Amino acid sequence: MRRLCILLLLLGFLPIGTFSLSLKDDIKILLRERQVQDLDHTGLNLVFYVKIKNSSSKAYYLSGYSYRFVVDQTEYLRLQTSLDSRLRLNPSEETLIALPVKVTYKHLFRTVPGIQAKGKALCYIMGELAFADDKKERGRLPFSFSGEFPIYSDPQVDLVALNINMLTIGGSDLNLEIKLKNMNEFELLVQRVSYRIKVGNFSIGGGSIGGDKSIPAHGEKTFQLPMLLNFFEVGKDVYAFLQQDTAPCKFSGMIEIHTVWERLEIPFDVSKDTIINKPSS
Repeated sequence: MRRLCILLLLLGFLPIGTFSLSLKDDIKILLRERQVQDLDHTGLNLVFYVKIKNSSSKAYYLSGYSYRFVVDQTEYLRLQTSLDSRLRLNPSEETLIALPVKVTYKHLFRTVPGIQAKGKALCYIMGELAFADDKKERGRLPFSFSGEFPIYSDPQVDLVALNINMLTIGGSDLNLEIKLKNMNEFELLVQRVSYRIKVGNFSIGGGSIGGDKSIPAHGEKTFQLPMLLNFFEVGKDVYAFLQQDTAPCKFSGMIEIHTVWERLEIPFDVSKDTIINKPSS
């Protein structure tokens, strides 16, 4: 009986929460979502948003992490980081952290041969998060999440023809025919094309076309850009260019497209000898 009383007395001096379960029972690591960010023709960021749930009655701290990022069964990146400022994980709360992976296509194509032809890449990230409390490091917990990301290419812009509807010594009614090619495994939605056009060294105008214009995967779409020219304004030498079968043209500007991930603005600059289609006599 005396020993039981001593034991109860000792337990009475222990603060609530001292008898914590193991780190594995206190901390849960869950994937909240994956996001493709900063997508362009050079690469992207694949961000894993991870939820850390501290179910204990005391604070923990995230003190570091390490991971391997694997693409198509080939290791692309290995990283180990200690945090200079530890992240506090409050008792009985959830904390959201981001694990970003920078994917550079140039490095990816060199590291994972053949991935460029696949259109998208399957991947996974696996590693450990390191945890501490107020006194010391408490250990590391593993995590592993799968994902995928696109192999993206900018649409190709082709200057097809100058189609002349009417040509006089004073001016011309024509349209510029262009073609956009989608080289990707996914649809592109063209929101706007802003452009300038030169014939020879003479600027003959510009403008923009809007509206939702879908280009399917590995598809193409032709656009007609109408123009009215006054040769007294753009230069009388343009009249001589338009009487030829071809003329040196420069087509430049910006394409605004939407993907399932984000909006992109893509500059273009195409110079080529372009066919001139004249009206039938």
